[in-house]
Amino acid sequence: MNTRRTLLLGVVSILTSAIGVHAQPSSVATEVELQDVLRDFEGTWNLHDTKAWSSFLTEDAWVTQAWDSYGRQKGRDSAVTLFNSNFLDSDLSLTVIRIRPMADGTATVAMRVVTSYLPKTNGNYRVVFEDEPAISRWRKENGVWKMFFFTTDKGWALDQLKKDGFD
Repeated sequence: MNTRRTLLLGVVSILTSAIGVHAQPSSVATEVELQDVLRDFEGTWNLHDTKAWSSFLTEDAWVTQAWDSYGRQKGRDSAVTLFNSNFLDSDLSLTVIRIRPMADGTATVAMRVVTSYLPKTNGNYRVVFEDEPAISRWRKENGVWKMFFFTTDKGWALDQLKKDGFD
């Protein structure tokens, strides 16, 4: 009887060990997947590819900029119209700083956005704004990560990051 118990415990131990080696916890796998999506998102933004960038937005996306001078853009089409004009009259760059998966399955992403307004004169931009932090929120739709919220308003971003548990 001890031999059977020992054998059974050995098999269970081997199976448990094998599963632990080959399986990734879903939260880690999800974060790695989101990191890949964010790398693509960052690339389309930095290339000013509005069509590719817009593919990362949910239909109900809510986008706002610092000072909110254009108002909150509610809906994908409204956000695309705003950023299409931004991509034409400025050099925009975005860098992902940190990702925080949330308990509800969404993720909050802290970013740095630099807006350099054209035209350049003697190699210098007319005006340069750095927004850090900017914040975006992401959720899965039909198995694909999409951005449903974005703001470069520093006060709002800091408030939301604190609320979401960023240090």
